[in-house]
Amino acid sequence: MMMTVQATAEVRPQVTELASIFDAKIVDVGFEALTIMVAGESDKLDAFSDLAKPFGIVELQRTGRIALARVARQPTRLRAVKAARA
Repeated sequence: MMMTVQATAEVRPQVTELASIFDAKIVDVGFEALTIMVAGESDKLDAFSDLAKPFGIVELQRTGRIALARVARQPTRLRAVKAARA
């Protein structure tokens, strides 16, 4: 989940601490806001959103489950040689 939260100088330490508790990463910093990336189960993301609401959520992007195919463990040339021998 990517979230931009209002974070003036007065509350920035609180927002940073909240991000730290959730193992989130601050990916962009502005004068009045922080963009935070959080990964995890739905419950974790919901809890982070609920706790960030009082600061003011400017923007929120949330994705569903994402899967990637496993990466090949052999170089392409070796796979071609093995296939030719079979």
